[in-house]
Amino acid sequence: MSKNSRKAVRDARRLARTHSNGILSTLSAEMEGWPFGSVAPYILDFEGHPILLLSDLAQHSHNIQRDSRVSLLAWEDEKSDIQQSGRVTIMGRAAVIEGDDALRDRYLRYLPQAQEYFAIHDFRFYKLAVERVRFIGGFGDIHWISGEDYCLPSASFDAQLIAAESGAVIHMNADHQDALIRYCRAHGVEEPAPRLVGIDPEGFDVATRAGRLRIYFDAPVRDAKGLREAFVRMARALDGGRDDLPGPVAG
Repeated sequence: MSKNSRKAVRDARRLARTHSNGILSTLSAEMEGWPFGSVAPYILDFEGHPILLLSDLAQHSHNIQRDSRVSLLAWEDEKSDIQQSGRVTIMGRAAVIEGDDALRDRYLRYLPQAQEYFAIHDFRFYKLAVERVRFIGGFGDIHWISGEDYCLPSASFDAQLIAAESGAVIHMNADHQDALIRYCRAHGVEEPAPRLVGIDPEGFDVATRAGRLRIYFDAPVRDAKGLREAFVRMARALDGGRDDLPGPVAG
């Protein structure tokens, strides 16, 4: 893969990870053959597949039950010329998945307004298994990306990294707010009360008043031990080699 292609893959994942609202397009069961667009909040899993919480009563759920082929469009905040805005269209097949406590916690950290939906029994998690991606970084910056290239291989990280995420997020938010402030400042954002919302093998997402800030590790992490080491290296780089450094709970 060329350098430009690798950048497009990373930029496409970054755009998808730093936004939570998209347009879900399904194939209409009511009007056969017609596309049907609806607003759909989403998050990404560790590999990069979108996860959606959908009601069984919704039209798009009926459509998916009939034909699982869907696409999800996300875009950057609108500029004066929308054609200059970055956007990503993720195409694949959607299917119901079982949601465990870790998935529910992750979803609510990104989308806390969805709390009430979990009290309604007709909402279920769907995973959009990515097959192809169309990424437009701006006018003339256009790429087709295969699902294999877009998604992080599951073999590239250990399951314990997923298990450690919730504890690490709680620990950093409770005990290392100062470190999060410095991480944001190093990326050009002054935020007095940043909130870490999610971690994945490539980096982490911080909620700020200016929107969600995506911060990358210096190298992908594989497990809980590597996660702690990555946070420590970042803090050490900012603090000139201090030893009293923050590190998320490793397990």
